[in-house]
Amino acid sequence: MTAIELNLVPALCAAFDDGSLQLHYQPEVDLRTGSVPGMEAFLRWHHPDRGLMNPSQFMPAAAAAGLSDQVGRWVLRTAVAEARTWHEMAAGTAIRPPRLWVNVTADQLTRPGFAIEVEQLMHGRALPPGALGLEFTEQTLGLARVGVPRLLARLRSFGPAIGVDGFGTWYASLSTLDVLPLDMVKIDGCFLHAMQRDLEGEAVLASIITLAHRRQMVVTAEGVDSVVTASRLAAMHCDRGAGLLFCPPVPTDDARMIALGRGRPNRRHGRSRPTGATSGTGRAGRAAPDRATATATATGTIPRPAPAAVI
Repeated sequence: MTAIELNLVPALCAAFDDGSLQLHYQPEVDLRTGSVPGMEAFLRWHHPDRGLMNPSQFMPAAAAAGLSDQVGRWVLRTAVAEARTWHEMAAGTAIRPPRLWVNVTADQLTRPGFAIEVEQLMHGRALPPGALGLEFTEQTLGLARVGVPRLLARLRSFGPAIGVDGFGTWYASLSTLDVLPLDMVKIDGCFLHAMQRDLEGEAVLASIITLAHRRQMVVTAEGVDSVVTASRLAAMHCDRGAGLLFCPPVPTDDARMIALGRGRPNRRHGRSRPTGATSGTGRAGRAAPDRATATATATGTIPRPAPAAVI
């Protein structure tokens, strides 16, 4: 570890209490309707000197200092509290807030008492079933292989949905769909690049989508960066997409506007602006097909791809 990385540790210890540790949230857009049925939480740290940092920039220091478990607990608690806030703000309306997905590491999953922690958080915050989703990478599920199906089923019984993130990046991909109780499969962006290269790549992606649907799983593609890609995914019956075409991860205030259907982030000004509904029951505004990408880049709005039949 370098001296610079070591210097992060004291500030990181203080970040749990001073508000500089944050979650940002990225919408998952329904490729048929343009609604936002889900959002994913991303960890960020606003360092006093180095600005906004991604986990790759500070988690090695956290791991070396023995803070990884504390960070994981903070992320889960904060996400559950935020999901509760969305539902409280939507009380008395017809709005159904998006499901909030949280990434869980292998260390968390294998830690004794993790399932009890999830149960206590869900019940303590009185979250309705499905309000929260737990995402695991294939590698996490593979490394924690013994008893994983039973453990995931137990977690699921407490109310969270269960998803696999970055699907297709590890060797256990197809078998994962057969043996684990999953609600969502998030396809890694590498499959989108393969789809754009040749027909074989598109056929592989289509087969994964079909296989997941046969097992009653929602399919989300991450890394969607163009209307052409979004339209092709919709034509292949992919359910949802996430990526810069629609919206980057945004701070809490912007995420609440999206979750409640009251606005979308405006990247030019860093604030939300009123617009059409984008909640789980609303729709995002349509952008002209030849200008949608430029519009998304300039304003951060959530365009819809060209209509295509999806399940």
